[in-house]
Amino acid sequence: MESYVVKLGAKRSRTSKQPYPFSRDLKLKSSSPIASAAKVASSEDLLIQILLSLITNPHFLRLCNPLSPSPSVSSLFFASSSSCRSNPDYQFIPLDVNDKCLVPFKTLDFTDDPLGSGIAVLQSCNGLLLCASYRAREIKRTYYVYNPTTKQFATLPQIRHECSKYVCGMTLAFDPIKSPFYKVVCLRRSEKSRQLFQIEIYSSETLSWRASGEPFTAPKHTEFQNSIYWNGSVHWWNGSFHWWNGFTNHGCWRMDTHTLYFKVDEESLKQLPIPKKQYAYYHVASYVGESEGHLYLVEGDSDFNRLFKVYELARDFSGWFMKYQVDMSEVTNVFPEMMKKNPFHGYTLKIISLVRKEKEEKDGSFLVLEIPGGQIIHYNLVDKSVKKLWEFPPGHKFYNDNCLRHVLALSYIESLACV
Repeated sequence: MESYVVKLGAKRSRTSKQPYPFSRDLKLKSSSPIASAAKVASSEDLLIQILLSLITNPHFLRLCNPLSPSPSVSSLFFASSSSCRSNPDYQFIPLDVNDKCLVPFKTLDFTDDPLGSGIAVLQSCNGLLLCASYRAREIKRTYYVYNPTTKQFATLPQIRHECSKYVCGMTLAFDPIKSPFYKVVCLRRSEKSRQLFQIEIYSSETLSWRASGEPFTAPKHTEFQNSIYWNGSVHWWNGSFHWWNGFTNHGCWRMDTHTLYFKVDEESLKQLPIPKKQYAYYHVASYVGESEGHLYLVEGDSDFNRLFKVYELARDFSGWFMKYQVDMSEVTNVFPEMMKKNPFHGYTLKIISLVRKEKEEKDGSFLVLEIPGGQIIHYNLVDKSVKKLWEFPPGHKFYNDNCLRHVLALSYIESLACV
């Protein structure tokens, strides 16, 4: 097993040469408690380490944020460079049109990846990022957990070599309210059969990988891997990973009746029914995502993309209930460019994110949409208002005929957690 590596992205501070302010007035013996405290106080390195230990203590985190189920999202970010580049660039979108967006990084350069192809973000979870070697074969890929706030990162040990070629996906689980430690869940095919899957778990507490449970089967079209360039299919919510069924070329769910979710603490695998289909053969699942401790699914009404239903999953996993209904024709009054010239193709848009506000009726939860022309807009689900949040810089290239990027936007959250 390879050793666990932790490095600090920022340079260490030098020990201060300035005398402790009390040392001129007090004649202290080197063995006295006050003298020891003075030595500690005169060392910036020691003070930083002590403060880091204090502010990352889980008890301290609970005192600072005792009621909120998860930290607040300050912005969204996504890979903006073309896939031919060796290292992706990242763009940040503010979630409030009046706020200046914090840009903690443009590219990921916290370490030199051994493959030399750069590093990309796969997932964001409560302030920590799961990153990996960019454009690398799985058997050679290195995985990292990175905190962009503190600039700390950890290099994960390689999973057993005989298992690495079977890896389907890696996902990060971190809940700072419950524990200062995080876990990385690996989903791989079983050595016994390609029709069976096996879960392996890495813990930052034990610094090692281990198998969890027995091999199992999954619905035929289940997706286990997140990507920087298309809609992620794995979501962390309520202590569980949810693996969603794959999309067809038309963005529609196939004929599976349920998805799988894995409760990390219990290490148990369960089934979750998909909301009842509204159409004979399929329905459109335009977006699935978590916000402020709630899991949402947005379902479209076919290719016309005019009406959307927003479902929320009950905390006890008992079922889905409809939260909002959205008529996109209201948005075209402000942004007519959403309408295609061909009326049979309906509205052109992509749902990037759903952001929940704690006081929904007062603050207004909202959708973040991408529309033609490189515009990112804010649609208030409560009062139906719409405004522009952000716009791609002039000359930015788009990826399809509809002038949509179809990017995967991830949540940026400031965190003091150690990795």
